[in-house]
Amino acid sequence: MRIAVIGATGFVGSAIAHEVTARGHQLTALTRSGGFDATDPGDRLDGHDAVIAAVKGDATAAAHALLAAAPARLVFVGGGGSLTTPDGTRLVDLPTFPEQYRKEALDAAAALDVFRAADTEVNWSFVSPPPAHLVPGDKAGGYRAEATDTPLVGADGDSRITTGDLASAILDAVENGTFRHQRFSAAY
Repeated sequence: MRIAVIGATGFVGSAIAHEVTARGHQLTALTRSGGFDATDPGDRLDGHDAVIAAVKGDATAAAHALLAAAPARLVFVGGGGSLTTPDGTRLVDLPTFPEQYRKEALDAAAALDVFRAADTEVNWSFVSPPPAHLVPGDKAGGYRAEATDTPLVGADGDSRITTGDLASAILDAVENGTFRHQRFSAAY
């Protein structure tokens, strides 16, 4: 497959780019420093089988632009702040949510709303990593990926994953076409 990774040098994007090449796919790395603007992709996504976007900045505008420009498969990496408690309260709306991440989390939540409201044939997925424990690291395996609005937790009650395993879960979704028009999360 020919896969474009937007944000390919970032914290999550670099792990995704590594996983794309490790699986033998053809990678197109698109970065802000390389002149790519996710809110105005032009024709730079043409010819790709899939696009994976791990963007910072105006996620809402990027969601609109990528839905219009992406090929048939798009995975958008959002934050964990839009995940909800069992009673339906978004984590970003809790008084304990870290203030320094609130603006970015609200923007990612708005981007999720854009995807959910879209009337499109694009097979999009929105991935929300664990809200607190997305840590740098290689693949360890043993994660689960599910369509969910609440954080996935392990037997110890914690929700965590390495960037390597999150990238693996994302590539699994791309290759298998799973989580069509859904948000999913991955954790141990």
